[in-house]
Amino acid sequence: MSTLKLKLDQDQLIEDFFDSTHLLGVVSTARDYQLCWQINRQLHYQFNVNNSLEINLSKHQRSFYFSVFEYQEPTKSVAHYFYNNHCKAEFLLPELRHIDYLWLIKGDYYQQQDVKKLIEELRHVELVQLVSLLDLREIKNKMNLIF
Repeated sequence: MSTLKLKLDQDQLIEDFFDSTHLLGVVSTARDYQLCWQINRQLHYQFNVNNSLEINLSKHQRSFYFSVFEYQEPTKSVAHYFYNNHCKAEFLLPELRHIDYLWLIKGDYYQQQDVKKLIEELRHVELVQLVSLLDLREIKNKMNLIF
């Protein structure tokens, strides 16, 4: 009797997950919960930590946990995910070591002008030092963002 082995098509998984998404890089020395609180207060979002989305990476026989905050816009079918890009001395996306947080916007509602407006609003948040739109094509470790 032969056993059937199924192989996960990572390229298709990545393509499906990142369909209709925008990714922002945020630089801030604040802790994730402090920054999310400030964003919630100033921009009227409702980010909450979602422990079930926490990303666990194992490297060098050690485990690293990257927190993910989530906000679902009720009227626009848009989900916002705010990832911590570092845990101790490890990075969720090692190619973006200079970025502290990643903000993934998932859904068809947001167009380029909406993202640009959000970036401008984020630049006025007291704890934010820098915000930039990231090109997903240049990110090597996209699989690390998929929960």
